Amino acid sequence: MNALTSRLKFTPILTLALLMMCNTALAQGTATGMFTSHFVDPGPVVLIGDAISPIPIDLDPTGAPWSKSITDPGGVITNPAGELLTMIETILNVGTEPWLDWHEQILPNATGVSSSSWISVKLSINGTPIGFSDMGLGTGNLWLDTFSQPVLPGDILEIIKEVEVFPLSPGSTGPILRIQEYPTPEPASAALIGIGSLVLFGKRRSAK
Repeated sequence: MNALTSRLKFTPILTLALLMMCNTALAQGTATGMFTSHFVDPGPVVLIGDAISPIPIDLDPTGAPWSKSITDPGGVITNPAGELLTMIETILNVGTEPWLDWHEQILPNATGVSSSSWISVKLSINGTPIGFSDMGLGTGNLWLDTFSQPVLPGDILEIIKEVEVFPLSPGSTGPILRIQEYPTPEPASAALIGIGSLVLFGKRRSAK
């Protein structure tokens, strides 16, 4: 088999591997796969981190998402017809990759029902509002992408969200919301990861 034939046969394999690597790099996950618990403040408002103590997040495509539990020991969320809850998250990118997407999913409550939904969202980086596209408002599955600028390592991302909460029955002790969320890398970074891996793979094949 001549070199040209070998390369032509190997090209589709390279293309498929690149796509798989990019998809893997865009998968959900944080380095710690952490779980945090938060309480509803009077308002009702939930504060998750602040400018002095932002929540550190390190993207890891092989890790688990950040899971959060929101509870209301003061009984502020009691309206069975649904009530708006404001969540303000302040997050620090402590990893090495820039982010250009953010995903949030409301999990089913203890009764197996996930009727809560995202109503509105605003983003800012280091205190400056940014543009973005959103999908999933009015549902429990929110995808934010096409940031007007990436969240670079060391940047602070602030997410202000309103969610319509349909809580458990009055007197229940379980969380009113369970959420999983994670960033995804800027697409160019994901492509570079895949291309770099393929180049290394190709060199090893040549050496053999």
